[in-house]
Amino acid sequence: MNLIHSRPPHVRSHESNFSVMGDMVISLVPLYLMAYFFYGSRTLVLGAVSVITYTVLDFLCTFLSSRRVGILDLSPVVTGLLIPLMLPASIGFTPVIAADLFAIGVIKQPFGGLGQNIFNPAAGGVAFAVLTWSDSVFRYPVPIESLGNAAARLVSSPAASLRLGATPNYPFTDIFLGIYPGPMGGTGVLILLACFGYLVIRKTISWRPTAAFLGTAALAAFCFPRITTGRFQSVLYELTSGLLLFGAIFLINDPATSPKSQTTRTIYAAIAGVVAMIFRYLGAYEEGLVFAILLMNAFSLFIDMRYEKIRHRERRALYAEQQTETV
Repeated sequence: MNLIHSRPPHVRSHESNFSVMGDMVISLVPLYLMAYFFYGSRTLVLGAVSVITYTVLDFLCTFLSSRRVGILDLSPVVTGLLIPLMLPASIGFTPVIAADLFAIGVIKQPFGGLGQNIFNPAAGGVAFAVLTWSDSVFRYPVPIESLGNAAARLVSSPAASLRLGATPNYPFTDIFLGIYPGPMGGTGVLILLACFGYLVIRKTISWRPTAAFLGTAALAAFCFPRITTGRFQSVLYELTSGLLLFGAIFLINDPATSPKSQTTRTIYAAIAGVVAMIFRYLGAYEEGLVFAILLMNAFSLFIDMRYEKIRHRERRALYAEQQTETV
């Protein structure tokens, strides 16, 4: 058996880290175009500020720690794009920059930089913004209305209605098209599904963890509906509100913070779906996906090790059985 030594994150295909991160950037562009259509040019400025801030900080931290700076490393661009997409289009620049600082200074660089981080930097940065600016994070502009107006209307999202036990007052056609208030990248189910399809076709991510995450979340929503208008409506509104679908595509499949085998990644994602719903049902905020992701990141290595122990016992038992038959 030949062992190939390489730096993490370990890409399990013929593709390079550059091509994988490039695919992620390409898949995030339609979400920014959608945000631009609904909320105006400010969304693009938020994304640009975040990417520049995160990239410069990542470069400085890597350089000052005497680690090799990867010229073709697009991971700072990906994280810089992800953070604003999980926040409202009306968010100030200060929370976005602070989220970038926290993601770099606390989540990524102290653990050794690229591929060494235990926790997802984008989830960590947004979690910091939620804890610090919760009033701003969970108030959303109405799509199509201009953000240039100082009196722009800010409203709650369907996730907030579900938290109160009320059925969201938005038809499913609007939700699938993204015509409802929510995080910049969390609305627009059809575009998110198209992004997911692109990443799967390109083999940048596997469909199994996403399906496992959404499957267990849907089962929880079906068994324990928070609205009285029907179990199937409960499933549809839960899966399409907040960051659940966004996280199932872009956060669950993070190669650096998820388990390493296909089976363990699927188990990890299935548990994460339940944990995300528990945070929704019992957490202090209407949306606790980023906290669920961070919690599951902490158990990623344990899931890998536990599964390997089980597989090791099975191999030993099979070997003993074969030896007995031979004798």
